[in-house]
Amino acid sequence: MLNANNLSKGYGNEILFSNLSLNATHGDRIALIGANGSGKSTLLDILSGENTADSGQVILKRNCRIAYLKQENFQFVSKQLLQVVIEEPDEIKKLEQELADIHNSLSNETNDQKQSTLLARMEKIDAHLETYRQNNTEHEAKAILSGLGFKEDDFSKLINEFSGGWIMRAYLSKILFSKPDVLLLDEPTNHLDLEANLWFEEYLMNFKGAVLVTSHDRAFLNSVATMVLAIEEEQVILQKGNYDEYVISKEQSLKTKQATAKRMEKQIKKQMKFVERFRSKATKARQVQSRLKSLEKMEKIDLPRTTKRVKYSFPEPPRSGQEVIKLENINKSYGENVVYQEVDLVLNRGDKVALVGVNGAGKSTILKILAGALDFDSGNRQLGHNVTTGYYAQHLLELLNPKNKIIQELEEVSGTTSEGILRNILGGFLFTGDDIYKTISVLSGGEKARVALAKLMIQSNNLLFMDEPTNHLDIASREVLTDALTDYNGTLCFITHDRTLIHQIANKIIKVENGEPVVYPGDYSSYLSITNNKVIEQKSVHISEEVDKSPKEKRIQERQERKNSENKLRKLNKRIRTIESELANINSEINKIESFFINPKKFEDPDQMADFGIKFKSLQNQSKVLEQEWEQLSSLVEENTSENQYSGELNRDCK
Repeated sequence: MLNANNLSKGYGNEILFSNLSLNATHGDRIALIGANGSGKSTLLDILSGENTADSGQVILKRNCRIAYLKQENFQFVSKQLLQVVIEEPDEIKKLEQELADIHNSLSNETNDQKQSTLLARMEKIDAHLETYRQNNTEHEAKAILSGLGFKEDDFSKLINEFSGGWIMRAYLSKILFSKPDVLLLDEPTNHLDLEANLWFEEYLMNFKGAVLVTSHDRAFLNSVATMVLAIEEEQVILQKGNYDEYVISKEQSLKTKQATAKRMEKQIKKQMKFVERFRSKATKARQVQSRLKSLEKMEKIDLPRTTKRVKYSFPEPPRSGQEVIKLENINKSYGENVVYQEVDLVLNRGDKVALVGVNGAGKSTILKILAGALDFDSGNRQLGHNVTTGYYAQHLLELLNPKNKIIQELEEVSGTTSEGILRNILGGFLFTGDDIYKTISVLSGGEKARVALAKLMIQSNNLLFMDEPTNHLDIASREVLTDALTDYNGTLCFITHDRTLIHQIANKIIKVENGEPVVYPGDYSSYLSITNNKVIEQKSVHISEEVDKSPKEKRIQERQERKNSENKLRKLNKRIRTIESELANINSEINKIESFFINPKKFEDPDQMADFGIKFKSLQNQSKVLEQEWEQLSSLVEENTSENQYSGELNRDCK
């Protein structure tokens, strides 16, 4: 009935979707899903004929009638509810007018062939109108209105007496009563209560035409949908099944991509180790270049996001001095527990510092001291020139005024920033439309966290401190936070258990260990590369094995496992060093022989040249075998180190 071929649509430089195709026929119920702003409503506008695509085409079967429920205020003439619903739609009025015109034409037409054509058309219109009137009775209109929650005494009320949500139900009743061939429904469940929703689900499941519907109601989509059309980042997916089946398929696809990305990352590391190891060896130049070329040809795997990338327009913070904050000779104790002793630390302009270390190492303590939220015993904390600070911690959620609307919370600290800009910022933090008028008291923990983060980010501070900003946030919200911190132009120091956030944001790592903050310039990958062979973290213990073990037994087991792991890695690294030494000697011998080959006059006799040839070939074979062993052992070291590090992090997270 409705066919869309290779539709593309964008506004300016933003492409909503491209090469979107679908074929909707009798009995198809297609759930249209995608992030806010992905183009779902725009697609429905295009399919209904209210908008045009940049490219592609929409083809409708002849006499196919489309009804479209939009997300907007509906304007009705002030008539009674029942009259509004049973009023003939425009296409029926057009057919009735055409029928009247045919009657007038027949009375004046003398050409037999033209009369025959007009009579045939009149017969078709009559049949269509008869079917419509038989199927669209006042009784049926009342049944639809009742199903959507209207009472009998509502039928005679004027339409403008109802609130916006009930007017939407009235319009939905009207388009259902008109029995179109294709239903386009944009968020029809927004104003339906449970009973009306259940009735509507049943109606759609028995609807003989085709349906395209958007909804945030997962249960509704699972009940109704026979197919999912997902507008995702840079692709459009059309898949049979309901919403849950789509999610399962997407998760499986994501796991496959993650596994592929992990394998590729491992292969890249392996190849780069070879390159770095032998880059300076003239005898290995060809192999090094070959591996570099193979790395260039590797197709990078981009893992999908849950949300669209948002470009933020936060107020530009004032420029600070190069040295943003300095700690000198800081001492801090809790009773007899000495946490820091004579600590010095400096953060510079543009630093985005992640504080890392085991639980209890003192990360939060040093962050609070830096933020000015915690007194210290002695020493000096000095802010740099023109520095203003902001501090995010979980207590900020409690400081939100429960009576305020979301927009009011931002207005209290935004100065002269316009409501339009505040709307855009809140939109970036996943508050869209009328969401910004929700009161703080009705928000979930994650929503309050997003409000507190948005409130902090608009205050033009050029030095931010954040203690576990990802707490309470789901994946989508964490992606939003990452986008915001990426766009932030000030200096940042933060603590988080979210390693993805550290990877994406930090350009400097400070590891807090034994009361000493150690600075590692560079990102998190660089930090891990440096520390992999320095620290062997304890292995995780399976939860089921922990249940019956005493704390002492667990400590003994952990120490033994750590010792075994250290011994294993020590042996591997020892063998790697031995191989590297042997390779250095072999390569030295190979270079000497090659110098003889370059100048054959150095050989005393042909037999000596033959002996050198045999030795040269033997050395090459030895080098090849040792290189293979070196690569295998290096991979084992990497795997064991990564496993131990992950297990150690897992143990700390569980604690």
